[in-house]
Amino acid sequence: MIRKLGVVLTAVSCLTLGVVATTISTAAAASGSVITLEGNTGVTFTNNFNPFDSSSFATQLSVRSLVNEPLFEFDTLKANTQYPWLATSYAWSNGGRTLTFQLRKNVKWSDGKPFTSADVAYTFDLLNRVPAANVWGVPKMSGNATTKGAYTVTLHYSSPQYLNITAIAGTALIVPEHVWAKVSNPATAIITKPVGTGPYELSSYSSTIVKYLANPHYWGGKPAASGINVPSYSTNTAAATALADGQLTWAGNDIANVNQIFVSKNPRTNHIYFAPGSTVTLEFNVTGTGPLSDPAVRQAISAGIDRTALSVKGETGYEKPATSSGALILPNQSAYLTPSLTNNLSPTADPSKVASILTADGYAKDSNGFYAKNGQEIKFSIEDPTAYSDYYADAQLMSNVLQSEGIDATVDGVQASQWYSDSASGNFQSIIHWGNGGSSPYVQYDNWLDYTLSAPIGSSANSDYGRYNSPVAQAALKTLQNTNPANTAALKKAIAALENLVSTQVPVAPLLYGADWDEYSTAHFTGFVTAQNPYADPSPGDPQLPLILMHLKKA
Repeated sequence: MIRKLGVVLTAVSCLTLGVVATTISTAAAASGSVITLEGNTGVTFTNNFNPFDSSSFATQLSVRSLVNEPLFEFDTLKANTQYPWLATSYAWSNGGRTLTFQLRKNVKWSDGKPFTSADVAYTFDLLNRVPAANVWGVPKMSGNATTKGAYTVTLHYSSPQYLNITAIAGTALIVPEHVWAKVSNPATAIITKPVGTGPYELSSYSSTIVKYLANPHYWGGKPAASGINVPSYSTNTAAATALADGQLTWAGNDIANVNQIFVSKNPRTNHIYFAPGSTVTLEFNVTGTGPLSDPAVRQAISAGIDRTALSVKGETGYEKPATSSGALILPNQSAYLTPSLTNNLSPTADPSKVASILTADGYAKDSNGFYAKNGQEIKFSIEDPTAYSDYYADAQLMSNVLQSEGIDATVDGVQASQWYSDSASGNFQSIIHWGNGGSSPYVQYDNWLDYTLSAPIGSSANSDYGRYNSPVAQAALKTLQNTNPANTAALKKAIAALENLVSTQVPVAPLLYGADWDEYSTAHFTGFVTAQNPYADPSPGDPQLPLILMHLKKA
């Protein structure tokens, strides 16, 4: 299961075009074999490859970037490292309000037509014009994008967007104007024949397996793998079985006892790399007037969670317990950590703290043994897909311990497709969700707290699924957006405000430091991301698929 829907923050220095071109040329070894990858589990396949639709096959399996690519690829594991992709460079002007890209020349769409600045301008104008299509949370422009010739495009904003460079350049995937200009409802259109600049193009679709073949027009050369197969797996367990049996080349989910069932079978070729990439949280729906709208109740729930049990039992020890209530990714982001929030989360449940918080808030246990106030018990459900076996186990562990402490938490196990839909529409009371990761805290905080990217209950939100709306959060996020990354003191002050807000208001309760799941075999291909060469998020998903696949060589 791919655990990240987005990527990280700005990398200030980038590799030159020559370096990337050399890397790609070297990696593009002779093809002849197919890579079978697992993009996600528990998803019902649909014949829809619309990159703007959160319920499409391409989105839910996290394989959009096989076909549609970003302007830049960013290394989420190594600060200040980025790779020119469809664009070769970018430059800020007007105090961070204007962003100009120089595009790569001689790129073609998979239908053979040329890629130009008009396509990039069209894509960003579409995201501006149709908010429901903006599944990447790209900031809204102040006007239409402008072009100068075939290879220069400029985006215009009403406020500085320095810290949104990755959302703009690294997660937004570019589409061809000559195709999409004919689509009347881009956010919901059924796209069965996707056209892109990526290294692969769709070959065939079925409800059990989707196949891609190398794009003969690809600007980066010939990929090492002649094809990519994406089979359907109903659960993490089913994917684990396929991995152990050698049916999968590359997987991205939590597999219990993976060393025993996979690595030990052939340590020479079978590998794992679980890079710490995000903060996993329990995200609360804070709307309405029920107990979850009360920050004290959310604090008490957080205090009542046994994070060590989640780590050891739910995540097989692969994800470590969160230690700070401010929700930074630690130790990666320790430079931003507020001293008072260091190790302030108990690794195990703290029933006495639960009782202290709730008693002070006017709650007392009723005849059922649950905390209640004015006749209303603290009762809520944790919704998660049963197919995500680790998260489902985490939800059950939390339910059990919270109920023993007087909080009536139950588990609502659903299909993965329903969970994605309910998360976006706000049709849940709480969910376990990975963070957006990143080398800067801004990326995660913006995803959790930016109410301008949320939506009313029932409408699809791209961020802030819990519908948390705080002037303090919006002001701190705006300060970060307006601050040049070189001004580290101002950045730290704004980040500290967000840390303290999450700690006291608990719109999300930090649970674990989430792994970028990655299991792979080098029996036929080498060049995957490793701890020794952490050039990208190692998981088999968007938007790093083109970057990794073009690094691979035939074994």
